[in-house]
Amino acid sequence: MIALILRINPNILVFLLFLSLFFIQRIFFDLIQNSTVAFAASFLYLPHGLRVLATLIGGRKIITGLFLGHVVSGIYIHSFANGTGIEFLDIFNLEILIIILLTSIGSSLCVLLALFILKINSLNIKSIELKTIIFVSILSSIINSFFSNTIYFLSFDDWEIGAQFIQYIIGDLVGTFIVFYILKFAKRVIISK
Repeated sequence: MIALILRINPNILVFLLFLSLFFIQRIFFDLIQNSTVAFAASFLYLPHGLRVLATLIGGRKIITGLFLGHVVSGIYIHSFANGTGIEFLDIFNLEILIIILLTSIGSSLCVLLALFILKINSLNIKSIELKTIIFVSILSSIINSFFSNTIYFLSFDDWEIGAQFIQYIIGDLVGTFIVFYILKFAKRVIISK
């Protein structure tokens, strides 16, 4: 099984994992958060954990998989999951497409920007510590929240930027820690066999 996973293109693997984590977190979003806006921030955003860990491990080479995951999840939340009246045909609306592309670009690049600001070289994977993951997670979630919320605030009249800004950060950080500890547990299980 591990040999099969290692043969998969890293971008395809990240894309599939991103969507899997996105839909898992959507279940929690729908159950826990009773929000009328499908693209509102989630208090548990698992894909940010993948975004951080995949970028730390794969660097710039992994951005394509992240970007495609963001675009597909953006199409989903702006067309299928939204109870505010946006329907599938609205996805062909140029404004919605631009919003999806801009938020996808910002979300895909936020970890690389955090690495650059913190002057962290992710090429040496052995040097990555929990402290590094925490700092990168915090800064990249702030960058992502700022970028996404600015786009939504400029695009939607009633966007609650203050509350959404904090929720993005909380959701990103909770998601990162959950994904990190799931991977840590999975590694122990695999090694013990």
